[in-house]
Amino acid sequence: MVTRHLTSERLVLTIATVVVVGVLAVSIWSLAFASTGTADRPQIDADVQQRYQSIDGVNATQTTTITRNGTVASRTTYDAALQPGTQKKRLAVVNSTVERYDHRVSNGSMLWLYDQRRTNATRISLSRTDSDQGERLQRLFANLNMETATDTTADSPSVEPLPVVPRGEQRPTVSAGTMTVSYHGTESIDGREAYVIHVAPKDDTAAYEQTVWVDTEQFFPVKKRTAWTADDERTIVTTTYTDVTYDTGVSEDVFTPNFPDNTTVRVPETPDQQTYESVGALEADTKIQVPKPDIPPGYELTYATQTRGRVHSVGLRYMNRTSLITVAKYDRLADEENASEGITIDGQPAQVSYGLTTSVSWNCERYRYKIRGRGVSADRLVIVGQSIGCPSGE
Repeated sequence: MVTRHLTSERLVLTIATVVVVGVLAVSIWSLAFASTGTADRPQIDADVQQRYQSIDGVNATQTTTITRNGTVASRTTYDAALQPGTQKKRLAVVNSTVERYDHRVSNGSMLWLYDQRRTNATRISLSRTDSDQGERLQRLFANLNMETATDTTADSPSVEPLPVVPRGEQRPTVSAGTMTVSYHGTESIDGREAYVIHVAPKDDTAAYEQTVWVDTEQFFPVKKRTAWTADDERTIVTTTYTDVTYDTGVSEDVFTPNFPDNTTVRVPETPDQQTYESVGALEADTKIQVPKPDIPPGYELTYATQTRGRVHSVGLRYMNRTSLITVAKYDRLADEENASEGITIDGQPAQVSYGLTTSVSWNCERYRYKIRGRGVSADRLVIVGQSIGCPSGE
């Protein structure tokens, strides 16, 4: 079976991936939650979603830190302005330990990614909204409220954990299942009192957990800490807002790009992508030799793809309960000047990029290969890449 469609949303995610950590579609959780915890749980009478979405602008300093096995992999601080309940946001890098776009500006329908060093910007049409964060917060507190209500016969509403990091940076894939929500009292975050709420799988088999600190007055998540373990690697992503000012009445001009006149603006075309249920179906419909990776046991192919546009590519997507591996092959080579020292694939220099999504990429004559993984170590991805190598006849 072949499905043909235009993938504008995937294009948004793919380009945003290049900015920070690599992106594929975020899995949707429809989870039944049980509430636990020894701290006295408050009965929240406020309309959490309405309170959150009624905030007329937020200005803050946003800091996102990623650690792996206790070592800081990256830390980036932004000057942030945003409009809760919308995609309107402006992030300007103050300092960072890794190379990133200097500005990310969204007016709700378009996203601009500005690279000051190269004096260029990428403009992307947005096709989805982040307005559901208020709804997620509402469900989160509704689950806590049910534990203090006299009627305990009703089913707990389904809940999605909050996004790990800003748009373009992906949380790890975690399988659906029964989760627990626990209340851990209140803490002060940069001088503001916040409810502390913890989310985790009931059986802890996914080795995933998230703690959210929610402002007790505005119901704005002032801090999020998400942690998971894969291949004996513990990854922790923490995003904290400090110097927060609410109801700033952020001007619409803030969400309009004001880059220098000599900035080159690129508008990527929307590729035409086909989805296949098997590798065989893809091979029968493409002239590109499809990679044959040795994928670790426990993974299953979820689908294969072929994309035609300025770049012709094929891709394979594999998942298990807690992680994701994708293999892509493009007919466009990339600059090898950023190759990682000492890492080669079939004698070709390879580049390893780290983040929530780790990737390994290398050139082979006319084609570029890239393997991405969420919840998978870089070493494991290199081994998968070595199983592909540089096939002859390309």
